[in-house]
Amino acid sequence: MEMYQLVLIAALVFTMPGAAVGWVSGLRLPWALATSIPVTFGLFGLAGWVLGQLDIRYDWLSFVIFWLLVLVLAALWRGGFLLVARRRRPAADPEEPRGSPWSRVWENRQGGVLDPAWILPAAGVITGGWLIIDHSMRLFEKVPRGLGNIVQGWDVHWHASMVRWFMDAGIGDPTRMGELRHLETGDHMYYPSAWHVGAGLAGEAANINPIEALNLTSVVLPGMLLPLSVAMIAWKMVGRGGLTAQLAAGVAGIAVFGSPVLMWVGYYVGVWPYLGSLAASGVVIALFMHVPYRPVAAFAAMISLTGMVQMHPAPVTIVVLALALWWLLYLVWVPSHRPDTGRQALFVRLRDVGWLALAGGLGVAILLPQLLSGSEASEEVSSWTAFEDVTRAESWAKALEMQTRHTDMFPDFNQTLLLWLAGLGGVALLVWRRNLWAPLFWFLSAAMTANALMLFGEPWGDWLNIIGTLHYATAHRLVMPVAMFTYAAAAVGVAVLIRLISLAPLKMNTTWARVSVALSVILGVGAGYGTALWATRDSVLEGVEATLNSPRVDDRMVSEADIRAFDWLSAQPGAYEGSIFGEPADGHGWMYAYNGLPAVMRHYLWPDVHRTSATDLLYWHPDLLGVGNHGDPDQMNNVDKAAEQLDVRFYFVSPWSFWEFQEPRFQMIDGLWETPGVTPVYRDHNVSIFAVNRAFTDEELLRMRAPGNSPEELPPLPLDATGAPTFHRPTKPDMGGANPLETPGNPALDDPPVEIPATRP
Repeated sequence: MEMYQLVLIAALVFTMPGAAVGWVSGLRLPWALATSIPVTFGLFGLAGWVLGQLDIRYDWLSFVIFWLLVLVLAALWRGGFLLVARRRRPAADPEEPRGSPWSRVWENRQGGVLDPAWILPAAGVITGGWLIIDHSMRLFEKVPRGLGNIVQGWDVHWHASMVRWFMDAGIGDPTRMGELRHLETGDHMYYPSAWHVGAGLAGEAANINPIEALNLTSVVLPGMLLPLSVAMIAWKMVGRGGLTAQLAAGVAGIAVFGSPVLMWVGYYVGVWPYLGSLAASGVVIALFMHVPYRPVAAFAAMISLTGMVQMHPAPVTIVVLALALWWLLYLVWVPSHRPDTGRQALFVRLRDVGWLALAGGLGVAILLPQLLSGSEASEEVSSWTAFEDVTRAESWAKALEMQTRHTDMFPDFNQTLLLWLAGLGGVALLVWRRNLWAPLFWFLSAAMTANALMLFGEPWGDWLNIIGTLHYATAHRLVMPVAMFTYAAAAVGVAVLIRLISLAPLKMNTTWARVSVALSVILGVGAGYGTALWATRDSVLEGVEATLNSPRVDDRMVSEADIRAFDWLSAQPGAYEGSIFGEPADGHGWMYAYNGLPAVMRHYLWPDVHRTSATDLLYWHPDLLGVGNHGDPDQMNNVDKAAEQLDVRFYFVSPWSFWEFQEPRFQMIDGLWETPGVTPVYRDHNVSIFAVNRAFTDEELLRMRAPGNSPEELPPLPLDATGAPTFHRPTKPDMGGANPLETPGNPALDDPPVEIPATRP
């Protein structure tokens, strides 16, 4: 299937369910389309939890049934509003498209699909999305296996395993991720799964494999959301739906391509669900700001919030902080309805905050079982720090100039013009629109970024860390909302310049107003074209290719030798019937995402097991397989029992580890060549595969070792007295006696567990 067809399928999967629910629940069609993606992922995540709790397989059929049920609820919600509010027309949202001379012909359609005021914003968002997705997808043509390329990264391995598990097992319940990760114990684990469910459903719709679905989603989802979010932030910054807001939204949607710290660094570090959730934040903010003026939008807003949280919970702090500032610094002073009396003034303000609280509160209430289930993960997240050796002035400079981690991959990127335009936009917002909430949000976000680089003194550092630690206190994450608001403010600056050049403030007469509008539109189209040229200049495109393709072309974790070994292993007897063991940090676990091979390690992070578990014994002491016990080579020891318990049939060894500080496990790398309980069956460069003898017959082992089956020659097998190959298998249980080979207890077993960094959801 052609790339553009795959992109189209993914785009429809990510938008149509949410658009339908939004429209049926009462949103006008442009709003339903604009906010469709977070609503869709809210449906994906909620269906995953419900179906998982009911132990129903999650596939397209079960999702469509769930979707139809939600559509019924949405219709009831809208019907209730029609019955109750028929007598009174809702107040007009001052931020809706309205009032421009070129749209008055559609006065009865304001905010609807026939309102031409949506044209400029939509054009900018579509252009920005096309730039991001087109450039990103074309880069797959330069890497091995194209869209099926394995990204050599830490977090992506886990995301790939989750997509594979969803597509194979039909489980998308975030509270059941322990079944995937903790293979031995099945211990409880919460991990937000809506992003992975969306990838899996897109993969099933397009008939592609999990890794292809993973890569497709990693590009299409933020490629659609980032231009849309920054455009809607620019729109809401202006605070009214006139031509200035339309121009700002259109330019912002295009300009976002040029931000190193959003799509490109976010992609490079592999925080793909986090990036998807963050990219949705501007859309969710705008939808919630719409609620006081059209309370019927609360249903869609509620589900959109759940969509963000179920992709990744941390970016919801962006929504909460922005809305709190907007309410306190704007809506309290300019409520949704103009009151006539003091009593009405209080009532209107209570009504406004009440609708916001209802939409947010219902969203949290729906997610409460999941959030309580995942509360233990917050301690792991809050323990992270990423301070740098910088001065206080340097920390502020890095935050304000958005020069955080990995922006050195854009060495020639100059954003002086951007910052000047953002400054102009900020001044215009303060002086003209009396907008305090957006500049203050930007300042607090920059302060949190600076605090992550170098901790402020008490109490400011601790206060900023309340939010910062939820984002792992890492500057390259915390700078993302800084960038979103900076680019939106710069777009406002461009729009203000265009309106000033068009002499719009003069308002001489109707004819002049029309001429000014026409001139503004012409200049706006030119500004959009110029923005596209600025955003896609060579200094940016070089960094784009570096951030997207550098983790795709090296062999840090999965080499071509690994791929050949995965393919070979998948054709061997019993490969899918038991389990396969190895070092979790050497990348071999990608075999699960690649072709479904049952690796015990589905992530580089160590599973949740105790020191005497089967997993621990097989990791630390594989060189004891088949050595016997109590001086009797035929008695089973605890490592043999562990292999039997987990039904381990193969060891896959592919050094070296992901992180340099991870000590190599020489009990596997060297010890398995001497261990009598296993037989080497494959070797290719640094990749070796060993079969556990107890799991196979002699004939099966000999067949796997047939001449030419292994790319490189294997060592000879031990021979018995007749000269025939022999395969040692302990046949006696642990019968007790002197000199026990117990585990743990032997001094050799006292090695401390390897330190492996925690995962970042």
